[in-house]
Amino acid sequence: MKDHTITLSPQTYQRLLAIAQTQGVTPERWIDAQLPPKAPEPQPLMELLAGCVGAINSKEQPVHRPKRSAFGDAIAAKLAKQGIRRP
Repeated sequence: MKDHTITLSPQTYQRLLAIAQTQGVTPERWIDAQLPPKAPEPQPLMELLAGCVGAINSKEQPVHRPKRSAFGDAIAAKLAKQGIRRP
């Protein structure tokens, strides 16, 4: 890995050095400890869903009848305007 240089004023460097020395680390390690941890790499969706295929069988009949509600009726009306009918 390539090294990079950061320019600090003498006062800032002395403060950094003093703090790092009191904690028994190098200035580089002290700065690194102040940074937030690296975020984990996001997993591909295929890996996240592995093993989930077929976990829900939508062909089976539900064990209970859905109850009607004003909210459900409002959604059904909105979907009906778009040409979508629920069974």
